[in-house]
Amino acid sequence: MSVDSTAAALGDRLEALAAALREAGVAPDRAASVLGAASAATMHAVTLVALLRGPAPTVAATPDEEPVEQQLPLAA
Repeated sequence: MSVDSTAAALGDRLEALAAALREAGVAPDRAASVLGAASAATMHAVTLVALLRGPAPTVAATPDEEPVEQQLPLAA
């Protein structure tokens, strides 16, 4: 399953959970707490799917290009 399809599927389930909590009459502060935890779990699941897909492809320098070292300013 791709990262995008996982995110979409879990997003749909979060929306369904929110609707179910409203229909059940769950107090807004309690529903917000449950949805916050579910959102965090969703974010972790999507991150795991992305990590399990392997590293992102890298672009290698061509033989006639040399890597450039960039100097970053130091904080004062």
